[in-house]
Amino acid sequence: MENDREYQNQNVWHEDESTVGQNRGYGAPPPKPQRPPKQKKKGGAWKGIGIAFLAIMLLFNTAASCFLLAEHFADKHVISQNAPQIEASSSENIMPTKGNGNELTVAEINNKISPSVVLITATGMTGGGEGTGVIISDDGYIVTNAHVVSGFSDITVTLNDEAKTEFPATVVGEDAATDIAVIRIRAKGLTSAEIGTSSTLQVGQDVVVIGNPLGADFTGSVTTGIISALNRQVEFDDGSVYNYIQTDAAINSGNSGGPLVNMQGQVIGINAAKIDTSVAEGMGFAIPIDDVVPVANDLIEYGYVTNRPYIGIAGDGINEQYAKFYNLPTGVLVASVNEGSPAAKAGLQVDDIITHIEGTAVTSVGQLNAVKNKFKPGDTVELTVYRYSTGDTFKVKLELGEQTPEMQ
Repeated sequence: MENDREYQNQNVWHEDESTVGQNRGYGAPPPKPQRPPKQKKKGGAWKGIGIAFLAIMLLFNTAASCFLLAEHFADKHVISQNAPQIEASSSENIMPTKGNGNELTVAEINNKISPSVVLITATGMTGGGEGTGVIISDDGYIVTNAHVVSGFSDITVTLNDEAKTEFPATVVGEDAATDIAVIRIRAKGLTSAEIGTSSTLQVGQDVVVIGNPLGADFTGSVTTGIISALNRQVEFDDGSVYNYIQTDAAINSGNSGGPLVNMQGQVIGINAAKIDTSVAEGMGFAIPIDDVVPVANDLIEYGYVTNRPYIGIAGDGINEQYAKFYNLPTGVLVASVNEGSPAAKAGLQVDDIITHIEGTAVTSVGQLNAVKNKFKPGDTVELTVYRYSTGDTFKVKLELGEQTPEMQ
């Protein structure tokens, strides 16, 4: 398949996440919300999105349609000894406005960044594809998207040097919640990218994209544009919510995992998705680098993301359509409760409906997680709960736990 990997509604359940009930048609009554199957590990199953009926697509260039159904992890090799920590340049060195005297030309940016941009080829039993990565240390650590490497047993990195040198790569760690992964090749003396900051970005600021659209045939392609929007919250059908930088710089299949660069030649985002539809053009999305850095550092040091709050349920959103049809409140239907979890200790039960967290109304797992993730493990949050079995509405205090590697 030559197109991007589309987000598909595969009904894959994860801790505190949901997949069903978001992309139904409106011409017929909605089916009754179903309890989910037992949790599956996060793999390569893809997600559906309903934003004004536009299709959001991942940018990983795939080779086979069966590739969409990959649900196997690539082998993880945690590398912690002498692991580098990514450091962003100080905000004093970031000059986001035009005409500051420190800007580079696009050609100069390409010369600076292109040696740090690599082609990633991933293959497995279900197919394969090509994406992009960014070298972040001279001894072989590379940041990319989790969806580029998740589910594949063989990963090859091709450097952007004259010889197009190839190295086998291992997965240091991947995090589906942020769509970030770190891989490593055994090489020395590599050119690492300069990491900037996304905190000072401005809408209208010029940016450059460097990557491998459509894979190896167009490796090292450069496109330009502006930042169209900041803090663009995109919620997918599985309940996950991503915070993106929106850009009109051309990005296509194969750009996934590559850098979004400011005019100082600093990486300010990792390209991840685009809207692909006949009624929209120039709508690409990148993960802000300030969100990438702490995740990548945790993956390098621990192999997973630490200090992530945990409730301990699998759930499904009940929107106004479902609520009206079944005479239920809007909220998050509790489909299962993990034994010994904070949710279990707080007394939550299957078929409870969480209508609010900390006073904020929620109608999807993504919204629930967005509020939850503002807190840390050990913090206490208040949930408003409707109990289906009795019809009662009440509030409970829940002390958040910490997700373990197995839960991520």
